[in-house]
Amino acid sequence: MKRKTKVKLARFRRAALDLAKRLSVIAIGASLIAVSFNAFVIPYGLLSGGVSGLALLGKYVFDFPVYLGILLLNIPIFLWGLKELDKRFMIYSAVGTIVLIVMLPLSKPFVPVPELDLFLACIFSGIGNGMGLGIVFRYGASTGGSDIASMIMKKKKNISIGATMFYFNAAVLVPSLYFFDLKIAMYTAISMWVGGKVLDTVIDGFNRHKSVMIVSDKSSEIAERIMRELNRGVTYLEGQGAFSGNAKLVINCVVSHYEIAKLNEIVQSTDKKAFIFVTETVEVMGKGFTW
Repeated sequence: MKRKTKVKLARFRRAALDLAKRLSVIAIGASLIAVSFNAFVIPYGLLSGGVSGLALLGKYVFDFPVYLGILLLNIPIFLWGLKELDKRFMIYSAVGTIVLIVMLPLSKPFVPVPELDLFLACIFSGIGNGMGLGIVFRYGASTGGSDIASMIMKKKKNISIGATMFYFNAAVLVPSLYFFDLKIAMYTAISMWVGGKVLDTVIDGFNRHKSVMIVSDKSSEIAERIMRELNRGVTYLEGQGAFSGNAKLVINCVVSHYEIAKLNEIVQSTDKKAFIFVTETVEVMGKGFTW
């Protein structure tokens, strides 16, 4: 077999494995959402945001199956998305949506419903939905509905995704006040808030660190101590004081949450006049963090 053919086959296998992994993880995330619905949302009469929330309203008011409601409501949204958004994203989102629709009735007989009070049910529904959505989003897909509509509105009207999601959620919560007690709407709002926090954590990962910039006249001493005592790499950036006009070496480094206190101690004990500012950093990759 020729070398070029072997290289092409290797690339094809790698691409196929990557695709299989992506679709499998998307399916796992969508299945987790279905399990959360069957265990915590539907049995306790809670709602959800966006299209799934409207489908749940149809279930509670008209006894219309949730999975059919999600399917029917998503058809026009997907047709709209195919015209406006990246085709690959839409294909991945179709997989996530189809798995959710299929798993809702399929998993129901096998999902035990725990005996919880309404507050715990809304907390765990938020955790389950947030984890599932976070997994799906992290792998470049969605479960359809308001996620796709939000991206389209951002592209066409420059309306933020968060604003569009808020309007979709309001479209569910406001009508629910007519059919249900205020308590249900409030618990649903708690569930949405918890789900949003969990979703952010899953998307950003637990790999949160601090990016630190240090301006000092003793940069070399501070950098040497950071490398020796914290075993972290340091980068020098060339700077110049606007008032003094003096050249300065600005230190840039990344440390974990647990190391920030020690870094502050190093800076303050070396140069009390040092200027330091810290920003939150996610998805740090490289030696000392991921390998």
